[in-house]
This record gives sequence, structure tokens and C-alpha cells, in this order.
Amino acid sequence: MGSAIRLAAEIVVRVSSVVATLWLTRSLGVSTFGVFVIALSLGLMIAELCDLGLNAIAVPLIVRSGRNLRALVVLKAAMTLAVLVFCGLLIPLASAVSGLRPSLLSLCTIHFLGVSWIGMAGMALRALGRRIDEALLLLAFRFTLVGLVIGAPFGATVSGVSLAYAVAVLPALGLGWALLRASPSPSSGEVPDNRSILRQAMPLGMNGYLAILSTRVELFLLQAFQGAHAAGLFGGALRIIESLLTLPSAIAAGALPSVVGDAVKGSRGAAQRMFGLVVWMGVPSAIGLALCAPGVLLVLGPDFVEGAPALRILSASLFLCFGNAALFHVLIASGNTSIIPRLTFMRVGIAALLGMLLVPGFGLSGAAVSFTAAEFCLFAALVREAGGQVELMVLRPLGWALLACVPMAVVLSLWPMSLSAGILLGALSFGVSAGTILRRGTHACGLA
Repeated sequence: MGSAIRLAAEIVVRVSSVVATLWLTRSLGVSTFGVFVIALSLGLMIAELCDLGLNAIAVPLIVRSGRNLRALVVLKAAMTLAVLVFCGLLIPLASAVSGLRPSLLSLCTIHFLGVSWIGMAGMALRALGRRIDEALLLLAFRFTLVGLVIGAPFGATVSGVSLAYAVAVLPALGLGWALLRASPSPSSGEVPDNRSILRQAMPLGMNGYLAILSTRVELFLLQAFQGAHAAGLFGGALRIIESLLTLPSAIAAGALPSVVGDAVKGSRGAAQRMFGLVVWMGVPSAIGLALCAPGVLLVLGPDFVEGAPALRILSASLFLCFGNAALFHVLIASGNTSIIPRLTFMRVGIAALLGMLLVPGFGLSGAAVSFTAAEFCLFAALVREAGGQVELMVLRPLGWALLACVPMAVVLSLWPMSLSAGILLGALSFGVSAGTILRRGTHACGLA
């Protein structure tokens, strides 16, 4: 039920967010959009220092005791204050390295600081069982952001859009505070000291920071070796991938309380359902994106179609990203957080090595191959580590999902059609074949 509510909210939000992204790509153009993507990436890396994994462990801690919420808020407030102090050094340094204006980086940093607090409020509401309130908070933030971006009250420029991003967090921050204030008194239970919380959070904080870097290694290398135009093309393709990644993240986040509960009991039912559902959504998404890549990029703007070959390569990484999101949550639920940053560090190292070898000579295609290869290595490592905690069926849901995609692949390959018609007929053909296969039973298809 938690996954269903979160997923429904994410779907509604994602439709409106796609509209905002289309506005940005068409209004700013490839090169200017590339500058904005770099600014957002650097702002996110600075703002992430206020988290250090607290958001990632909020649900398990609050599920165990509602009294842990206060301790988490105090710690996060202290780290946010430290980040604001160090911004006087970090932002000028990032500006000097990237060539971007300090004001632009400051606005992007403010945006992600607000997003981090909104994320903690949403996770607290989820852990307290108030999934409807979490969905309302998410919708309030996303719709405010989309409205400001499309309405462009501060101007249709990089500076105006950045200001809109910074202002958009304010209503949701107020709503989150009000919703948590209306929560019942915290439940009883032992509250760990701050050092214990930080020891548990730190591995996930390191992983979160490395995860941000891991998906942007190729983007930074393209900016350095190929310029803003190449970064804009790759940034557009990554935005498409990232927009689809909200689906597995929503499923895994919504199912996390159930997976934690099963881990305590020594069961694997919730983990298998979560992983199987993510696989069954990721495989058709990846295949459909590969077959419709030029049409998808055309929606961003005619100039972005140049990145279609790279997007086709990146589509292979889409399924891997889906699976990795679920497997990371399995490790979090089992309490095996110390291995997570090591795995992500491995992914960053592979991406950096391959990127340095491939991006200078092969540009966009080299960056896409680097990204996909790094995700594959991470997936293989996560399967091994998660398998040591929970006995998951991996090949069974993957094999049946691939079989269910055959009619969709035939339809999209043999009959040229518009993007909307392709999406509709592809989804219909997959739905029919999936429904037929699932009559074998959810366990037989890896969903239970």
C-alpha cells in the first residue's frame, strides 16, 4: 500500500515535471541548458553535505521509535548551519573551477538544501504511517516548482530559473513543518545518542555523495573535453533517464518499512515483491526507450536529437539503475550499510576510468558506454551482496519480463509511428503479454 501511494504521487508529479523540463530545454537551448545542469550538479554536491545519510536512515530509526525524529532534526539543523557557514568558501571555489557565477551556484545550493529538508519531512511522515500526508508534501513541492519554472516570474534565463528553483522550496518547507507539528506524541523506545546515529548514517552519507558524483562523472568530463554543447546533449539524455528513475525509487521507498519488518522476522517476501516489481517495470522501460530514443529527444527540442545514439546506449543502463535502486534498499533494510559506500565508490572509479579513456575520443557515445558499464558492475556487485542477506530470485523476474517485451519490441521495430502512438501501442502490447504470463502466478514470475 505504501508503494502504491508513493508511486501514484510520483506519477502525477513526474508528468508535470516533464512539462517543466521540456520548457527548460526548449527555452534555454542545448548549450545554456548544459550550463544550468552543471550548476545544479555543483549545488547538489554542496548541499548534500547537510545530510550525511540522515535522510536514508530516517525511516528505520523512526519506525523503531518516534522519539528518534527529534534527534534527527537537531543533527540535521547543526549540519545545515555548518554548510551555510562553509558556503563562503565552497561556492567561490566551485565558481573558480567551473567558470559559473557565484550567485547561480548559491541559488542552486539553496534549492537543494530545501529539498533535503523536504525529503526528511516526507520520510518522517512515511515512517509514522502518514503516507497520504507524505504524498501531499511531495505534490506541493513539485507543483510549486513546476509552476514557477513555467510561469517564469523571474525571467526565462538561467538566473531567473535558478531563482525560481530556490523560491520553490519555501511552501513545501512550511507545509512539512505544519504536518509534523500535527503528528501525535512520539512513541516510547530507546533513543540512540548522536554518535550512534552518525555512525549508522555516515556510510549512507558517503554513499549518497558518491552516488551524486557517480552519475555526473561523464557530464563533468564532457564539459571539460567537449564543451557546454556536449554537456547539454548528455544532460538532456540523463534527465530522461533520471525522470524514469523516480518509479523504482518510489516503489523501494514505499516498501522499505515492510522490508525492514520482514528483515526483523527473517522473511524475504516484501523484498522479493519489491525487486520483482522493479524488474518488471525496468525491462519494458529500457527496451521502449531504446526503440523510441529519437522521438523522445525530439520532444526536448530538435537540437537534442543529435544525442539519440547516446540515449540508446543509456537505455541499457536504465534497467540496471532500476535494479540497483531496489537492491540498495534491501541492504539498508538488512542493516548492512557499511558495504554500500564501498560499492558506490567502485562504481565511481569505474566510471572515472572509462570516462577518461572514452570521452575524449568518442564524446557522447563514450560517455554513455562508460555510464552503462559502471552501472552493470554495480548491479553485479549488489546482487552478490544482497544475496548474502536475502535469498532473492533475480533471473526469474528478468527472464519473464524480457519475454513479455517481445510483442512490444516487434510492434515498435516493424511499424514506424509517432511517439505518442508508439508509447500507447507499446504499453498495450506489453500489458497484454504480461497479463498472459502473470497468469502462471506471481511466485512463478518472480513477484512473490
